[in-house]
Amino acid sequence: MYRVLSTSRNVRLLLERNDILAMAGFKVISPRHPDEAVMLAATEDVDAVVIGHSVDPDTRTEIITGLRSTCPGCVICFVYAAPETKGEPLADVSLDVSKGPEPLVAYLKDRLPREKAS
Repeated sequence: MYRVLSTSRNVRLLLERNDILAMAGFKVISPRHPDEAVMLAATEDVDAVVIGHSVDPDTRTEIITGLRSTCPGCVICFVYAAPETKGEPLADVSLDVSKGPEPLVAYLKDRLPREKAS
């Protein structure tokens, strides 16, 4: 089972996203605060990271930069539902989830191998 670290400043959106990812077959972990994402990734075996648009740009930069050295093989996804958000150039992908989580789930299932090596 793939482990996805999911972070956001919007607790409602975070819980909804985590539930959807869990129902899609991923094991989801989240830090209490976005600033703790890199530390959590360093202590857990993380395959992908999802960063929500409510995390401010400076914090996103810190998280992504830290993740690139802490878990260089993990997939970094930035998700947004706010129309004014343009994406995150440091992430592997920026996904518009304003119409639902399907783009995120589909991307992760496509990007991660069919079976996780033990």
